[in-house]
Amino acid sequence: MSDFVTESIESGVQILCLDRIQKKNAITLDMYEALTSALHRAELNTDIKVTLIHGAGGDFSSGNDINEFVQIAQTPDKMEVIMAFLQVLSHYKKPLIAGVEGRAVGVGATMLLHCDLVLASREARLQFPFVQLGLVPEAASSHLLPQLVGHQKAFEMLVLGEVVEATQAYEMGLINHLCEAGEAYKMALYYAEKTAALPVEAVALSKDLLKYRAQDDVQMALMREGRIFKDRLRSTEAHQAFAVFLSRNK
Repeated sequence: MSDFVTESIESGVQILCLDRIQKKNAITLDMYEALTSALHRAELNTDIKVTLIHGAGGDFSSGNDINEFVQIAQTPDKMEVIMAFLQVLSHYKKPLIAGVEGRAVGVGATMLLHCDLVLASREARLQFPFVQLGLVPEAASSHLLPQLVGHQKAFEMLVLGEVVEATQAYEMGLINHLCEAGEAYKMALYYAEKTAALPVEAVALSKDLLKYRAQDDVQMALMREGRIFKDRLRSTEAHQAFAVFLSRNK
């Protein structure tokens, strides 16, 4: 595993923790590779019934590491590491549950669209700031989000990139249940253990039935977004936006 992704297995639940607290759990290529490997292993491990993802500290994830993205923009082929994660995430056959505290930004928000259950603190905030960075939506969010909230609301979230408070996300159906601050992991673990106790094959078949009709559309959106996203990384708009973001952080 990566230094910033930890894994444990308890009562049939694989627990993956994004643990890069000083960077609000921003995800690096090494972390993507660790997550991809962990999900592949889980699919082959009959002892694992459910996967739970959460973030250490007060945030789920602030999205991609922008410093690293500046480097990826010079060698966009490294995007394949990210695409490999999104592929396994979108195809994952076992129940996937997220416990969300604080910020869930960029891929930290879009990965939630692939989860079967999302449990979040009332203090959680989702944001999809791709356009502000000169980029486009990813992780098939351009398909999945309009399906959940409608075109107009999805446009507001994906293009304007405004923060979505947890209560709003709950009302739109992006979050299953809300809890008090600091309780998201505990609630997510409760639902993960509850799911793990159910008949395994029946759960897997039920998840497949729920998702199979949309699977082709999800994969097409994922690949089309990926091609455009890679091109956008080379764009002047993206380079200018990255420079502004990095100077503001300094």
